[in-house]
Amino acid sequence: MFWTLVAKDLRTELRGGRLIASTLALGVLLILVVGIALNAASNLNPDWSAGLLWMVMFFATSIGMTRNDVKEQELGGGLGSLLAPIDRSLIFYARWLSTWVIVSLSAVGMLLAFFVVLSVPAPVKPVSFFLVVIGGTLGLTGVGSFLGQLAGTSTLRDILVPLMLFPTTIPLFIALIRLTVISLSPSAPGGYIWAEVLLGYLILFAIMPFLLYETMTEV
Repeated sequence: MFWTLVAKDLRTELRGGRLIASTLALGVLLILVVGIALNAASNLNPDWSAGLLWMVMFFATSIGMTRNDVKEQELGGGLGSLLAPIDRSLIFYARWLSTWVIVSLSAVGMLLAFFVVLSVPAPVKPVSFFLVVIGGTLGLTGVGSFLGQLAGTSTLRDILVPLMLFPTTIPLFIALIRLTVISLSPSAPGGYIWAEVLLGYLILFAIMPFLLYETMTEV
């Protein structure tokens, strides 16, 4: 049943592809505009480039979460999922995974623009870099999925989710920037503490829905 829910979400989105196209277009335009404004191709250091990358990822995640929630409301898919005879926490995990896949597909194009437009050198630790990207997008979509359910059926959920997402993810945001700098720059010191922050977010939002999601859906 879990994989059926994931396939349903992915099939609904990939059938039109508007979410992937919109998040990718926004991300590439942000990178292009900021790159031109800062003359980034010649003087952007790893700290600035890492911050820009995760700022773009943050906006892409915000759009992805909002659009997914709107579709669930418009098509009634969320109510149908709640009627299924399964643990309701599985609904959250399925939505988390499907949203992460969609955001990751957009992230591929944004990463290409990041390296090409900003002339960012290849990561000195490519494995660490891609693990950070995977873990970061997984963490952002997990927090966003949880906050989307907290916003419930509020008419202001399109505004509330991004507003709640940023302050909730500030420690994660800083950790991702520092870990990205470490993977891009050979002189950056080790960042075990930041890896622990990222891992803590992933563990926290993997456990909390199992304990709270069913109650949240009934409020």
